[in-house]
Amino acid sequence: MTPPVQPAIEAVSLMTLAVALFGVQAGPYIVIVLGSIGGGLWAISNTTLESRKQGLWLMLRCVITAIVLTSLAATYVGPWIKQPVTEVYGLVAFIIGMLGNRWQDIIESVKNRLAALISTVGGPKP
Repeated sequence: MTPPVQPAIEAVSLMTLAVALFGVQAGPYIVIVLGSIGGGLWAISNTTLESRKQGLWLMLRCVITAIVLTSLAATYVGPWIKQPVTEVYGLVAFIIGMLGNRWQDIIESVKNRLAALISTVGGPKP
C-alpha cells in the first residue's frame, strides 16, 4: 500500500507567521496587540462615547490589559482546549479586548463572592 500523499502546503498559524515576520521576541506581542485591537473594536462599538479621546483611551486600556493578562490566561486556556499555549494568544487577547469596560463588573463580582466566602468561613455569627 502506498503512503498517503502529504499536501505541499499545510496550515500555518498566526503565531508562526508573526514570529517569521517580526522575530522571536516581537512576534507574540504582535499577535497579542492585533487580537486585542480586534476585540477592542467590539468594545468600542458597544460603548457610548462622547469623543474620539474616550475611544482612544478605551482602546489603549484594552490593548494594555491584553498585553499584561494574555500570557497568564493562555496558560490555562491552552491545555483546556488542547492547543499549545502560544497558539491561543490571539484568541485570549481578542476576548480580553472584547471585555472593554466590563472588567469593572467582573472585579466587582469577584469582590462580592470573596466577601460572601469570607463571611461563611468564619461560621455563624452569634
